[in-house]
Amino acid sequence: MNAKSALAGGLMSAALLLACTSALAAKAESGTVVSLRGGTLERLDNGAWKPLAAGHKVATGERLRTGKAAVAVIEFPAVGRFVMGPASEIEMGREPKDFTTKMNRGALWMQSALPAGGRAAISTPIAIAGVRGTAFSMVFGEGEKAVCACTCAGNIEVTSPDGRKLNVPKGEYVAIDAGQSVPAKAQASAPVLAEKGTVFDFCQACHVVGGKGQLKADWRQ
Repeated sequence: MNAKSALAGGLMSAALLLACTSALAAKAESGTVVSLRGGTLERLDNGAWKPLAAGHKVATGERLRTGKAAVAVIEFPAVGRFVMGPASEIEMGREPKDFTTKMNRGALWMQSALPAGGRAAISTPIAIAGVRGTAFSMVFGEGEKAVCACTCAGNIEVTSPDGRKLNVPKGEYVAIDAGQSVPAKAQASAPVLAEKGTVFDFCQACHVVGGKGQLKADWRQ
């Protein structure tokens, strides 16, 4: 093989390696709509909201919204599973190793599948809930007036705009009003979870899917 052939072969191998690497990276950074019930799921595309369905791909950084009664399940293999509650609007995270999803309104539950050293968070104008290897529910149900973070398993850390932090362990929640500091401690979630018709109904860790507020038999475990 002459030098010219060797160079061409080397360039072709490099191009193939780059293409494969890019394809794997794209696959790791894209998500899938696992299921959709009760209404619509849309993404913002060139200034217009366009419908998504089960099986469709979702990219990092995309803005999504659900209809008034819709619940959508979206999975990112390198991050975890997200459940969007009714009338929610979010912007998916952009960085796989530090996946911060912005929530403008509604409710979002996450079950993480983070790699070692990875972290994720749900950010609102009022507070940020950070997570490492756990599952949690974040509720932002009153526009920009209040935010609530409830932990299904593991622990999360809630940070307010003034920099105060609060650990929220399994089975507890913290509610923050706009302009107020983080409360001194988290509270037990049981009294709120037991109320039918609350925004927590969509949480698949504690409630029967489509059960109109019915709790799972093992929800306390």
